Amino acid sequence: MRLIPLVVAALMLSACGSPTNHPASSSPSTSQPSAQAAPVPAAVDCTQPANSAQQLICTDSHLFDLERQLQLAYRQALARPGADQSALAAAQTGWATGRDNCANNADVHTCVLEAYQTRLVQLAIADPATPAPPVVTYHCPADSGPLTAQFYNQFAPPTAVLNWKGTQEILFILPSGSGARYGRQGAEYWEHQGEVKLDFNGTKFVCHTQ
Repeated sequence: MRLIPLVVAALMLSACGSPTNHPASSSPSTSQPSAQAAPVPAAVDCTQPANSAQQLICTDSHLFDLERQLQLAYRQALARPGADQSALAAAQTGWATGRDNCANNADVHTCVLEAYQTRLVQLAIADPATPAPPVVTYHCPADSGPLTAQFYNQFAPPTAVLNWKGTQEILFILPSGSGARYGRQGAEYWEHQGEVKLDFNGTKFVCHTQ
């Protein structure tokens, strides 16, 4: 009869000691990898678009494709050896804010399209693997320069990256009856026979290639 109480006592002691055999899954050491993970791109959530710009992205197949291209390009930039992930994440967040502000633009579609094209160009030219075209230096009026340009004809669309008074201007090829014409909302570059007409947000001037 005394055997039963002894068995019960042994089972109770075994149950009390069992928690020490389980791993501490919530220990600080197991949470460190997620804290050190690379920043995640601010992708558009088409289940809950935040504004009319994001709604347009989710319903326009071309813009949605550019969204996917950008997420891939951003991840590739983060993965490059020596990449400054904090700076990339800050730039991406700032860009996403600007894209969403296209909701207030008179031409939302053009604004969003150029936002994606611009960010893709920025990431591409920052990639050491992208061949850099020659730098073209222009002769401009003293109060309008300096101005240089690089033409990335291998991009889609072909792109002119201008440096005007230390500010980068990224313009995209436009139809032209003669010469080379690039532009975006608020800016235009038109070159014909060595003469270049420029308009940067209402500031108009003429430069020459020679």
